[in-house]
Amino acid sequence: MDRRHFLQMMLAAPLIVSIPLNAAFAASADAEPQAALLRASELLTGRRGLDPAITTRLWQLLVDKDASFPAQLTRLIGNLTALKTEDREAIVGHLDDEDVKTALTIISPWYLGYTGNPSTTKAVDDAHFVTFLSALMYEPTSDHTIRPTYARAGGDYWVEVPKGVTAPAMPENIREWGDKSPQAAPTIREPEEPWLLMVQGKARTLAEAQDMIAHKKTA
Repeated sequence: MDRRHFLQMMLAAPLIVSIPLNAAFAASADAEPQAALLRASELLTGRRGLDPAITTRLWQLLVDKDASFPAQLTRLIGNLTALKTEDREAIVGHLDDEDVKTALTIISPWYLGYTGNPSTTKAVDDAHFVTFLSALMYEPTSDHTIRPTYARAGGDYWVEVPKGVTAPAMPENIREWGDKSPQAAPTIREPEEPWLLMVQGKARTLAEAQDMIAHKKTA
């Protein structure tokens, strides 16, 4: 999938911004750089009321990564202002490759919550945090799935019995347990040797690990 096609998909969502596209860009053409970035972000994502604090952080990250970003933003806004249409597909069709790249540079962090490219194989990469709770990629499924690491019902949600579930009586002081459950393991046990051999990649199966241990003991 090329950048232009991807941008068309990103802009396919219903338009939420209520002010005319060209008028909004014209109003932001002479605005402060961060205000221009906020307006461009709202128009390109179709959201109104994006967080200015996140915009400030995003602006600094994009400028730090590419000193030419302010000029790219100015160029994008100027070209969008010159268009005489509010049709989003037509807008993408009129943008050249440089403007499409700039638009994706602006949109991607709002959806993903970070700039750059995170790596799972390197200790250091060029990814930088922008936002987690406000990352737009979680919105389409927010009524069915939760943001990773967050409990839908908030902290200590487990003390309440779920609807439709018949549960035994809970201890009177269960709400005071927190992370101090009386049944919690006081310490983390050392791993059993067969499983440790498998995790270390020295044995492929439990039987092979047990055989290795037996031979070591008889050696």
